[in-house]
Amino acid sequence: MKILGQKLLFFLFVFSVHLINGQTKTITGKVTDQSGLPLPGASIMVKETKLSSISDLDGNYSIKTENRKTLVFSFMGFKTKEILTSEGSKIDVTLDDNSLALGEVVVTALGIKRDKRALGYASQELKSDDINKVNSTNFVSNLSGKVTGVQITGSGNGITSSSRVVIRGDKSLNINNNSPLFVVDGIPINNNTYGVGGNSTNQRDLPTDYGNGASEINQEDVESVNVLKGAAASALYGSRAANGVIVITTKSGKKNKGLGVSISSSYMTSEALRLPEIQGVYGAGSKLTYDPGADTNLGPRLDAGLSILQNGSPGYSVGQGVALPFQFRYDLNDFFRKGSSISNSVSITGSDEKTNFRLSYGKTTSEDIVPNSNLKRDNISLNLNYKISDKWKVITIATYTKSGSDNTPVTGYGSQGLMYNLLWNHTNVDLDWLKDYWITKDVQQNSMFSWGDNPFKIAYENINAFKKGRLYGNIASTYDFNENLSLMVRMGMDNSNDFRWSRRPIGSSRYPQGMYREQSIAFTEYNADALLTYDRTFGDFSTKLSLGANRMNQYTSEGKIEGQGISIPGIYNLQNINVMPIQSRNIYKKRINSTYGMANIGYKNYLYLDLTARNDWSSTLPADNNSYFYPSASLSFIPTSLFEMNKNIDFLKFRANAASVGNDTDPYRLVKTYENGALAGTLTNPSTILNSNLKPEIATSYEVGVEAQFFNKRVTLDASYYITNSKNQIVGLDVSQATGSTSNVINAGKIQNKGIEIGLGITPVKSENLEWSINANFSQNRGVVKELTEGISSYIIAQGPNGGTVEARVGERMGDMYGRGYLRSPDGQIVFDNTGSPILDTQIKKIGNYNPDWMLGLSTNLRFKNVTLNALFDVRHGGKIYSMTNAIGMESGILAVSLPGRETGIVGDGVVQNSDGSYSPNTTVISAENWYYSNAFRRDNIEANSFDASYVKLREVSLNYRFPQKLIKAANVQNISIGLVGNNLALWTKVPNIDPETQSLSGGTLLPGFEVLQLPSSRSYGVKLNVSF
Repeated sequence: MKILGQKLLFFLFVFSVHLINGQTKTITGKVTDQSGLPLPGASIMVKETKLSSISDLDGNYSIKTENRKTLVFSFMGFKTKEILTSEGSKIDVTLDDNSLALGEVVVTALGIKRDKRALGYASQELKSDDINKVNSTNFVSNLSGKVTGVQITGSGNGITSSSRVVIRGDKSLNINNNSPLFVVDGIPINNNTYGVGGNSTNQRDLPTDYGNGASEINQEDVESVNVLKGAAASALYGSRAANGVIVITTKSGKKNKGLGVSISSSYMTSEALRLPEIQGVYGAGSKLTYDPGADTNLGPRLDAGLSILQNGSPGYSVGQGVALPFQFRYDLNDFFRKGSSISNSVSITGSDEKTNFRLSYGKTTSEDIVPNSNLKRDNISLNLNYKISDKWKVITIATYTKSGSDNTPVTGYGSQGLMYNLLWNHTNVDLDWLKDYWITKDVQQNSMFSWGDNPFKIAYENINAFKKGRLYGNIASTYDFNENLSLMVRMGMDNSNDFRWSRRPIGSSRYPQGMYREQSIAFTEYNADALLTYDRTFGDFSTKLSLGANRMNQYTSEGKIEGQGISIPGIYNLQNINVMPIQSRNIYKKRINSTYGMANIGYKNYLYLDLTARNDWSSTLPADNNSYFYPSASLSFIPTSLFEMNKNIDFLKFRANAASVGNDTDPYRLVKTYENGALAGTLTNPSTILNSNLKPEIATSYEVGVEAQFFNKRVTLDASYYITNSKNQIVGLDVSQATGSTSNVINAGKIQNKGIEIGLGITPVKSENLEWSINANFSQNRGVVKELTEGISSYIIAQGPNGGTVEARVGERMGDMYGRGYLRSPDGQIVFDNTGSPILDTQIKKIGNYNPDWMLGLSTNLRFKNVTLNALFDVRHGGKIYSMTNAIGMESGILAVSLPGRETGIVGDGVVQNSDGSYSPNTTVISAENWYYSNAFRRDNIEANSFDASYVKLREVSLNYRFPQKLIKAANVQNISIGLVGNNLALWTKVPNIDPETQSLSGGTLLPGFEVLQLPSSRSYGVKLNVSF
């Protein structure tokens, strides 16, 4: 009986426990990421029963289960987490990022989304947060220092400056043909730089930089930027992608359920990052004697207590006025001002079962550090996805941009240039006096020199303005015939109309009777694509086969009319011109027809093979050579998905590829066509011998690489090594003028680029409240000229100022700079003549190379709870830059580096050649005036005015605070963040007086390695606010 009772009690206990555990209850909680942001749409499943639920817009969830059951939390791009339920009813979960291991999706060629682990080539993606930490008027500049192998250089031409982008080195002997293709949502867009004016030393017609096309993109609209670097990555885009592709994907509304609103606002203040250092010891004159008409600052000391009738004296005119103390008054900060930029962007998103959309509007208003120079830009963007049926969907994406400026200053060496007139000035002159002088005079030149102009008059009356409207986008329709076969048809367009006008008042030194010019540039490109895709899995094999076709039509029209002689001062139109205007018009048309195919084959999630092929038919090549075919093959192997490896190795991938890509040329280089003459209604015969037998340029590329993650993704590595050979270069070689022509277009040349790229990420500290990460992007590229053509050992790629050139010579590097320099003795010392002046060598010599030896982008991210600090350093090591700012500043004696030897004279460090041919030390004293003004640093001495272009820039800094959800949830706000931000805050370099990240502009050509009185770059700092509902 006792035993029976014990058994009964045991049975009742077990049964009661079972009843307790079997009771159904509701578990609630919130699913967030590591930064505390909610994850809407996260999956929550009861492992034992397969019951499931998903989180709402705020990351909240609710699910019914029993005690002692396992909940499985998962979300795309994050590690799955399992939690055993207990007697509690609330479980909050934080999911850890695991994008690559779970299959990070990236946008590749033609807008096709691919699993990053399957790619057999190098690509690097930046997310919206990587791009939008700091606002900029130039979208392209926000990519600087963030991607391996990509060199981005500003032009130093004011607020509308263009950026030169080069991926893995220059591959073409045509310096304008080294830029990557920009693609937005699958459609190529125009990124050309259209310049007005001549070269950078054309006194009458200096160039104006109106910016390039990609700079106009609203960074708040960008979801991601994926850089396709090698030929294997970009081959499907055809000949235009020979230099790589920058694939930009804009934001859509598909991530948000229901209606959402996001607002971003920033205010930035800017100032000159670096101004030339002006000396304050000596004033106007020469030979230590005052001379108001001299263009140099080699006069008396400014601290000598002199009182002189001078420029700026009350009632001053020649020989009249009130004497003033002869002292230092010249401060460039009295000319350059504080700039500002206000950017506001608002977007509305919405989605339901069939439709999702995003509509955005952005407005930027910026005032430059240059007086009377500004930029205004409006962007409207629509991304609309509509699911007509389960099989048929349509996507419409469109962006309209309206931009303009009331004035964009010219740059270069000439009286219309600001830096020209600021450096040829006197240290005893107050710039405020020049400003007052300009205001009180209706029409006048610089009061000191007949060959210069008042810089304030240039800023306020030498106007270069523009208005531009641009519409680009595409309509794409995809139909799924079944679960394996689909067809995509897409039509894309990029259309822009740019109207520009320039005016010069009566009394300008180069246009004494005044000038008015109008220019219009219209550009249209259409792209039509059709892509048939078959996607199916056969056992362990996954296959995706695609066939496609593309037609590209391009039309460009450039018209200009210019007249000199203003009849009525202050009225600028063509009816007020008293001299017959000169006009011109050029039209360019181009078409490329293409077919292409690709095969993506995967085996058991660890081995992937990609094959592509494309054939282009270009209208710019002769009929016999206008068809060119280029294939690619890439292989990706992931041993961590095949073998059981060390537990500290989370992910390991090896990749290799080989590819070939072709390139055509500009329109109308096959047969002669007449050109517009200088006078209206006249035609001229072109000076170039054209070639009806041109062949396409061909670039062949080989690449190997590795990707790895270690220690639970605390260390990441992405490394590549590549070789690219570019042959059949299309160039124009100089010919004897006895032929009646100046150049001949031929195929010539082979260029080889070799390089390594290493991306390294380290996260030393990682916890719920504290995280610190460091990322480094290292790149090194070396381009060598392997061949030119028979009988030619040197080819001038670009003509710089004062006899400087960029030349290609067989066996030498791409980017080599040549020019005159010092005559040197056999042991390398400078040779002087018997007056103590250094001798210029009559032979042209290599000065250096404008390319850096290596580049490094170093970023750090520190998060403590809701506060995040980010910083980005951009390092360029090596390279040369010629600086005319330093050359002219030395000649004029206005720079601080020109102070040594003013009163004692200078003995140059070097040797003199004796009559017997031997050398002895130079001991002859030369006056400072002869040393600086006409000898040692004369502007055509390219060697003396060239410097090591290495620099380190503090490119970006942001300190951001994200408000906790518990504080803003009651107001129905999803996110609020506010931050202090800065851009280009600091510069460390050995180059004196300028920012070495600059280049000159000649017409539409951005020429690296030569600085020709470019405007100062700016640093900016301010505040940024983001709010989303």
